Amino acid sequence: MILNLLKIENLKIYAIISAVVFGIWFYKDYQYQKKENIRQTKNISQIRMMDSLKYASQSYTKKELQEYLEYSRKDLKKFLEDNKIRTNRIEKIITQKLEYLDKETRRTDLSPILKAIKENKNISIPVKDSTKCLVVEGWVKFENDSLKLELDSRKFKNKSDVVSYWERKKWKFLGIKTRLFGKKQATVIIRDECGKSETFIIQKNKK
Repeated sequence: MILNLLKIENLKIYAIISAVVFGIWFYKDYQYQKKENIRQTKNISQIRMMDSLKYASQSYTKKELQEYLEYSRKDLKKFLEDNKIRTNRIEKIITQKLEYLDKETRRTDLSPILKAIKENKNISIPVKDSTKCLVVEGWVKFENDSLKLELDSRKFKNKSDVVSYWERKKWKFLGIKTRLFGKKQATVIIRDECGKSETFIIQKNKK
């Protein structure tokens, strides 16, 4: 029986089966590595364009997401832990950072305050500093020989539109840059009513 199993014909069959199994495994591994390379290349490309587009989208594996939270976003990691949100339940994280700077000079006439001080009278004058984006309200008070500025309301408003679209990539033709017949590429533009924002999107890779 053992001798029959070891016959040359049977050994050939075993060799063929092994080769087929190895071939299937090699092909699947090749396809996986190919997809991983595409994913990693796209992630790196998005990070490089972050400064100009103010937008980046990343596809992370479960391990990469855990490392991102551990080393780059400890504040977010703590927030998730405090709210008992497990990492393996996260499908997408969208982080938007907004910066707003107002350098316009605005003045308020405090002559009534000065008059009240001279006459040693208590007085309160409401003050309001407002722009399209930011409203600050409060009071200037003179009471019992003490002059105070009290700000009791600060309101900031902003509306952002993230528009994803495609355009043709620039290429050189006879030394001239043109988009005509260029390769299509996806890009993003962000419109802010106030300030400038950055959008960072993390999507969990299913594999």
